[in-house]
Amino acid sequence: MAVLPVRAYAADAAFSIPRGPLKAAATAFAIQARVSIELGAAEACGPSPGFSGRASPRAALKALLKDTGCDAVQIDNKAFQIVRRAAPVVRERVAKAADVATETLAPLSELVVVATRRPTLADRLAYSVSALDAKALAAGGVRDATDLALAVPAMTVTNLGPGRDKVILRGLSDGPLTGQTQSMVGIYLDDVRLTYNAPDPDLPLIDVSQVEVLRGPQGALYGAGSLGGVLQIVTHRPDPSGFDAWTEASVTSTQGGRAGGSASAMVNVPLVHGRAAARLVAYAERGGGYIDDLGQGRSDVNRTRRSGLRLSLRTEVGPNWTADGGITVQAISSADTQYADPSVGPYARRNRIAEPHDNDFLAVHVGARGELFGREAKVTLAAVRHDLSSRYDASAAPPVAAPAGAAVAFDDDDHVGAVVAEASLASRPEGRIQWQAGVFLARTRQGRDGLLLLTSQPTSPLARETRRDVLEEAALFGEAIGDLGRGWNVTLGGRLFATKSEASSHATALGDTARFRDEQSYTGFAPKAVLSYSPFSAVLFYVQAAEGYRSGGFNTAVIPSQVFDTQGGEPQRRYEGDELWSFEAGAKASVLEGRLRLRAAAFQATWNNIQSDQLLPSGLPYTANLGNGRNLGVEFEGSYLQGGLRLDASFLLNNPELESVNAAFPGREDLGLAGVPRGSASLSASYERPLGDGWRLGLESRLAYVGRSRLSFDAATAPVMGDYVSARAGVRLSAERWDLSLAVDNLFDSAGDTFAYGNPFTLKRLRQTTPQTPRMISLALRVRR
Repeated sequence: MAVLPVRAYAADAAFSIPRGPLKAAATAFAIQARVSIELGAAEACGPSPGFSGRASPRAALKALLKDTGCDAVQIDNKAFQIVRRAAPVVRERVAKAADVATETLAPLSELVVVATRRPTLADRLAYSVSALDAKALAAGGVRDATDLALAVPAMTVTNLGPGRDKVILRGLSDGPLTGQTQSMVGIYLDDVRLTYNAPDPDLPLIDVSQVEVLRGPQGALYGAGSLGGVLQIVTHRPDPSGFDAWTEASVTSTQGGRAGGSASAMVNVPLVHGRAAARLVAYAERGGGYIDDLGQGRSDVNRTRRSGLRLSLRTEVGPNWTADGGITVQAISSADTQYADPSVGPYARRNRIAEPHDNDFLAVHVGARGELFGREAKVTLAAVRHDLSSRYDASAAPPVAAPAGAAVAFDDDDHVGAVVAEASLASRPEGRIQWQAGVFLARTRQGRDGLLLLTSQPTSPLARETRRDVLEEAALFGEAIGDLGRGWNVTLGGRLFATKSEASSHATALGDTARFRDEQSYTGFAPKAVLSYSPFSAVLFYVQAAEGYRSGGFNTAVIPSQVFDTQGGEPQRRYEGDELWSFEAGAKASVLEGRLRLRAAAFQATWNNIQSDQLLPSGLPYTANLGNGRNLGVEFEGSYLQGGLRLDASFLLNNPELESVNAAFPGREDLGLAGVPRGSASLSASYERPLGDGWRLGLESRLAYVGRSRLSFDAATAPVMGDYVSARAGVRLSAERWDLSLAVDNLFDSAGDTFAYGNPFTLKRLRQTTPQTPRMISLALRVRR
């Protein structure tokens, strides 16, 4: 059996793979070619002669298999399986992701994970990481972070609305509000950090190669803003081997709401005689809305529009060097918020004025990777711009005196700009000691304007604050993985960091004025240590300890008369940084020739000096240090693939607690951590089979449960939410050039209260719920070149 043609990877690349066991050689090949590979049969193969030089992946893999008694079968355009040459192979016609029919076996391939800063096979990675490739994302109907949270364990996403949400991992929640605190989870698009203290920009998972969720603090490699973990989105890179394109359109119908729809397209164009390529992705969508505002006499007020594009470029710039660049642009416009007042109706409320939200996002990056001094080098420079604006109805409880019965609005405008540079050097993958080291520099500027006004007199505000922040970061980071022999490995790493932040504010209201300016600096070291043991290739055990951190900051106020306590009360002018230590023990196993993969972990997180955005009695936000907490839990995920059937299951059980509460903060230890359910679980299934004449039938289903939690840490406003089920079912017909799919989300039309708030000015006065999106039916058609 010969290696099948590799259409999507015909361009030459540099390989350096020493002679040795085929399993080690094939692993090095997968990492250097950035593909996935199934190695279940590799143990029974002879040694590989190795390969060094420039070649196509097809030629390199063929050379590695010479005289080993084994061959390779292509699973899709980014995955292979090693098989014995003499063994019978059951073949099945499938449509590749590159849209070319091939013959293949269908085990679960080992995904190459890049969230660890170095490409590593997922099953060889001594961390709690979930990775879903493009095929798994499509089979599970995963279109965004909200869907992803229903498919992987220990992940939660708030439900404030598109472009307003926070991602939470492993029960480490600082509440639903998004204010001055740094993000709990680092969100990355390829090598670009998308967030710092802004919400998730909510980029749709379109033309994505895979998504990786790395749970637990990642301060050693990623620094501040990764206290809970990292969400890494890996896109399909430009392909210089050939032209490719597709387009897709969909329509949606929401029960009790308006119709919506979307359109998207991708074009991949080779350049410079196959040595470079450009890839363009564009999309536009409209959400119909399903919340009625009886006070304004409007229905389906939470209508949303989202549009964007992503342009990527890749070229060879010299021997063993490749350069990348790109731009991502997105605009989200929501006509109103999506919360309800249960006393009015499950999907209804009464407001005086609309509460629109806009979210504009821009990211530009350039980078290069290649060989330097015989090592693997990488450098990236990125610039990110994030502009957000929100309006809230403050008529019921305006923070300052206003005419009785007047319609009062609070406008919050937030503008974040960051420039980030990073360079790293890593050892070759064949060494007994694997290491990487790098330097990180970043500068972030944020402008935040708060404006309280009468809608009848928008040019004469009742109160106004103009705030400006500058944050400078510098860090040295690195880690080394040592092979101790007999299946034992040890990893030691850390990050030496320094930050400097400046804050200034000018507030005016009713003739009063207040000015503030201050700065502070932090330095520290975030360590990580991992010990792993692999008694044989299919099983891995590990224990690890890691630290995450966030720097402190300053509180300011829209109202000049706001008093800041200097004796330990709240609110304080300055809030301190927090830190989290995570201790974890886990195991991974691959059995039944790779068809069944199991992963489990037990963890304890100790969180000191918890930062959280809270509300003043006026409804305006501030940041407090709540006290100390911890979370003890277990998580599990498993995948099984047999023929065209794929099953995935996951669950999380944890016990979040506030061990001690800041005496000045009105919290209660028995409430635990805000928004953290003590249990959640998901089960999904997909099935594909041929129908003849090149057509295939696909079925998919997903059932997820989110346990009960509380909205906030505040004992006075901690309503219970969660305890609901989300279900999805779909069917797909596909051929070489066509895909037609029909899906139903929220199959049982559940109206469970999700983790979110609505209006901060009435949150302490009335019950607010953010119900699940009602049952939604979608029909989509994709046409490929």
